[in-house]
Amino acid sequence: MAERKYIIESRRYVEGDGKTTFEQWITSSSVIEVKHSEQYLVFFPLEGEHAGKKHYIPFSNIHIVREL
Repeated sequence: MAERKYIIESRRYVEGDGKTTFEQWITSSSVIEVKHSEQYLVFFPLEGEHAGKKHYIPFSNIHIVREL
């Protein structure tokens, strides 16, 4: 069975001009950890400039998670 990959999109913060910043990463099920008590999703992106770097996203900032 092939490893499942996901796109995670977040709304990170509102900039000074009032616009929300959206970010997107591709990751796999083997590098995602859900921290229920801290209300965070922890993962390592597989592609892009942040590949291999640990990311923490608060549940409240997660916009979309979908399977590729």
